[in-house]
Amino acid sequence: MSLIPLFPLNMMLFPGVTLPLRIFEQRYLRLVTETLKSDTGFGVALIREGREVGPADVWPLGLYVRIVDWSQGEEGLLHIDIAGETRFRVLDTFREDDGLLMGDVEWLPDEESHPVPESCDGLLAVLNELKQHASMLSLKFAPVDSAEALSWQLAQLLPLEDAARVELLASPDPLERLASIAANLDRWTRQ
Repeated sequence: MSLIPLFPLNMMLFPGVTLPLRIFEQRYLRLVTETLKSDTGFGVALIREGREVGPADVWPLGLYVRIVDWSQGEEGLLHIDIAGETRFRVLDTFREDDGLLMGDVEWLPDEESHPVPESCDGLLAVLNELKQHASMLSLKFAPVDSAEALSWQLAQLLPLEDAARVELLASPDPLERLASIAANLDRWTRQ
């Protein structure tokens, strides 16, 4: 079990995806400062109830991230890019005096690497089409070189309900995740 700071977000982040964030709340400025000084990361978790500004309750699964780039914006905001790394399960949470959410977490095991199956050519085509949408340009993706990368990038970009995203993050097997995505793709894209 580990105690880490948590950053609640209105979107789920998956391993291997880089997301830009604008930081302005004092509690998160402290989190970023401490993270950069100690060369550590922090957890991000999907908001179950509440908002990004103010208190929020989170789903019981999240992702440990590291800051891979940062800059000070002209408007006084801090801009950071975070990259998703390791999945965790949230066992308990509490708030510090400044409102920063802290979580006792249990690390989920790393996955065994698998090549992209030939049967996933259609999913690769769907992913490439999703990446073309202008609204996705703020996300950064590494090239798809494994079944894990394909499943995580699809999970990031498909229009899924929160419970489906959490279920995919919890899945321990990338081939099972790809099978679930393929089986539900038509239903998810019609939503």
